[in-house]
Amino acid sequence: MSGTRVVVIGGGITGLSLAFTLEEEARARGADVDVTLFDAGAPGGHARTIREDGFLVEGGPNGFLDREAATRQLVKALGLESELVEARPEAKRRFIVRNGRLCAVPDSPRSLLTTGALTWRGKIRLLAEPFAAGPPAGVDETVYEFSRRRIGREAAEMLVDAAVAGISAGDSHALSVRSQFPMMVDMERDHGSLIRAMIARRRQGKKPAPLVSFRGGMATLTGALTDTLGARVRSNTAVRSIAPRGDSWIVNTRQGDAVTADRIVLAVSARVAAELVRGFDADLRESLLRIPYSGINLVALAYRKQDVPRPLDAYGYLVTRPEGLATLGVVWESSLFPGRAPDDMALLRVFLGGAREPDVAGLREADALAIARDELRHVMGIAAEPVRVWDFRWPSAIAQYTVGHDERVAAIRAAVAKHPGLDVCGTSYDGVSFNNAIAASRRTAKTLANDLKNFDVRTSKFEVSQEPCLSTT
Repeated sequence: MSGTRVVVIGGGITGLSLAFTLEEEARARGADVDVTLFDAGAPGGHARTIREDGFLVEGGPNGFLDREAATRQLVKALGLESELVEARPEAKRRFIVRNGRLCAVPDSPRSLLTTGALTWRGKIRLLAEPFAAGPPAGVDETVYEFSRRRIGREAAEMLVDAAVAGISAGDSHALSVRSQFPMMVDMERDHGSLIRAMIARRRQGKKPAPLVSFRGGMATLTGALTDTLGARVRSNTAVRSIAPRGDSWIVNTRQGDAVTADRIVLAVSARVAAELVRGFDADLRESLLRIPYSGINLVALAYRKQDVPRPLDAYGYLVTRPEGLATLGVVWESSLFPGRAPDDMALLRVFLGGAREPDVAGLREADALAIARDELRHVMGIAAEPVRVWDFRWPSAIAQYTVGHDERVAAIRAAVAKHPGLDVCGTSYDGVSFNNAIAASRRTAKTLANDLKNFDVRTSKFEVSQEPCLSTT
């Protein structure tokens, strides 16, 4: 063995991009690193793409907003820029379900006047946002509290709560606006108003970031990372535990292997990380377990276009809480990107469960399908049998940044810092989006690469660096 031995545990986008970037950064510095990545199954995490019979079905994210430099840099480094595709203009349109019908979400002052998503009282209150009261001092507001204060109760309940359920499968009454949507807090702080902030951005020529994906689906990126790393990725190799041993670490797999490492990065969910550290740090384990999760059952259905009663001329729709449905939202997938379905077919993805209906995430396929079909019939009037069905269950899909999240992350940082050579990275701490995962992993990899020059391979001792690699975004 030559070089610093680094083990990355977790083969989702975080772990894969971290391992790739670490090797990239080490080469740039002339440092020697020996990277091994363990994944309990097939690498890729939630970025799972199925291609069959003319359909391209995403089991997780279907794209990302093209506004994160780290994501673009990774795509470029892998030579995948020519594979990027931008969503059709229809993707800018969104609907919510209110009183059993689809109502267009306002995206301009003019559309605010015509939308059925809000009553006139709700519209007037939203337009009064520049005159809303400022934030209460020293309070970690929930997303709902922040939204109600700024844009009024109705808009907070009908627009924001539905959007939060669709974005994070979460509950706006529980999530911290400071941790979950820091940009909103920054907009209020810098401009005193969300509307004034948006006007300022428009005057500066800043346009909303487009939604992009890959021609072959999101697994194009994770597949390219896996192929590039090659034998350094050990698929279907679950790690049972890790343990410090002198100045090194021992990684024990469920297959009975014991691997020695100089540094370990836990690029898995906080829940999984908690079980890996239970043998040597009970406090760290407890801190990790304090981060809650929401589960999702994702049902994708293919219909003949002639069986869908309305045109699929938008991104899809979100469901407001008063509707009492298990559906969080439905994405009209075949309308977003080319090549998602045959020309005579419509492909819909139905997201069920989340914080509203936590038991739905674990339902078996037949039961989830029955709910998805019943609620599609209720909202869209689709009564026909689907031609094809795909089901994906993610019991711990998305970390929930509930009130106090920043303090929980700080406690994890403090506990991790007591163990030189141990790092934690991922969407449990650093932002829940695909972009957040890549940005955090590349920051962590650069910090690790900088540390390599302080590491003496002959004595296996870290001389200087104690900088934690956790950060929130």
